[in-house]
Amino acid sequence: MLIKNAKVFIDGAFRDVDVRFNEKEILEIGTNLTDSEVIDAKGLDLYAGIIDAHCHGGFLRSFGRESRTDAYGSRYEQVQFLAEKLPSTGVTTVFPTLAMDLSSFAEEKEAVQFIRSIRKDLKGADLMKFHFEGTYLTLDRYIEEGGEYPLPTKEHSDYLVSNDYSDVAFICVAPEMPGALEWIDYVVSKGVIPEAGYTKCTAEEMIAAADHGLATCSHIFNGYQPMHHRESSPVVGIMLDDRIKAQITMDGFHVNPAWVKLVIKAKGIENCYGITDLSSVSGLPNGENVLPDGTVVVTKDGFNWRTDGHILSGNMTMNQIMNRARFTCGLTKEQVGLLFAENPASCLRITDRGKIEAGRKSDFVLMDDNYDVKMTIINGEIFYQKEE
Repeated sequence: MLIKNAKVFIDGAFRDVDVRFNEKEILEIGTNLTDSEVIDAKGLDLYAGIIDAHCHGGFLRSFGRESRTDAYGSRYEQVQFLAEKLPSTGVTTVFPTLAMDLSSFAEEKEAVQFIRSIRKDLKGADLMKFHFEGTYLTLDRYIEEGGEYPLPTKEHSDYLVSNDYSDVAFICVAPEMPGALEWIDYVVSKGVIPEAGYTKCTAEEMIAAADHGLATCSHIFNGYQPMHHRESSPVVGIMLDDRIKAQITMDGFHVNPAWVKLVIKAKGIENCYGITDLSSVSGLPNGENVLPDGTVVVTKDGFNWRTDGHILSGNMTMNQIMNRARFTCGLTKEQVGLLFAENPASCLRITDRGKIEAGRKSDFVLMDDNYDVKMTIINGEIFYQKEE
C-alpha cells in the first residue's frame, strides 16, 4: 500500500514524500513511488502512529479496576473498547497506566494478569507495556492519613508484576525513599525504566537516582514538591539532568504554557515527550455528569472537576491535546510533531515503531492542520476512518 500527497513528518520536519508499506513494516520512503493500492492523502499531515505512555482509560472505561466504570461493561469489554477507541484519537500504541493507593495493589496486580491474558485477542491500539504510577511515593498530599505505604523493594515489585518484567515499561518511585537506589538498580536489571514522581526529593537526590538508571519522570510539575528559589527541588533535578526524559501534560492548564516552554528550553525538546494522562472520566460531555456509583463530575472547558472545585483530570484526547499544545501553549507545528509523534519512541528507547522510517511498524495517523484525525492505519490496514 502507498500513501501519496501527504505532508510526512520525519525528523522534525514535514516532507513531500510517498510512503510505501505492507502489513508488517514501512518498506520505502521517497518520491514517485508506485503500488497497486494507493491512499491519496490530499495534503493532510501524516505522522507515525502515536504512542501514549500515560493513559489510565477514558470514556468511562478503565484499564484497572474502578467501581465507577462497572456499569459500562465487563473488564474485557472495557479494555477492548479502549483499544478500539484510541485509534480515533491518533493513538496506535498505549501503555496501560495503573495508579496506586493502599487499597489497590492487589487489584492492579490482577489487572496486569488480566490484560496479559487477553492482549493477543484485542483489536486496535497495541497495549504494549504497563506503567505503574505513584507506586512508591512521599509527597504529602497524595498520602492517606495514617497510611503506611510500601517501600520500594524487590519483593514488592516482584509481587505486582508476578515476577514477570518483560512487558513493564515504568514503575514510579520517589528517589529519596529508603532503599530507592538499590531498588532502581534491580528494576533496571529487569529492563524497566524507573520513573520519578510524587516526590519531595532534592535535586541532588534526583540526579543520584539518574546515576543508578532512573530515566523518565511522570508528568513534570504535577506530583512534585513545588519549585522555590531558596530550595533544591525534584523538578530542578529533572531539568538539570538530560538523562531523565520529561513527560509533559500540554493541555495548557495542568502546566502553564510558560512552564511548558521553560522545560523544553531547559532540557532540549529531544528530552521531552507528550502524554494524555487520560482518566476513566475523560471524554465526558459538558455539564454535570452523575455516574452510576453516585460520583458527580462537572465537565467544562476541557477539564473534569469535583463539585467542590478540585480538578479530577483533563477531558481531552491525544489529538485534542496536540491542538492545545499548538494553539494554547503556542508551540510550533514542528515542535508538536516531535513531542507527540517521534519523541515518545526516542525517549523511551522504542525502535520498532513511533517514527516514519523504513523497517518500523506500519502504524500511521493522518490529521488536518487542527489535529482532527481523518484516518488511522494499524499494521498496514485502515483501522479508523472519519466519516465526512
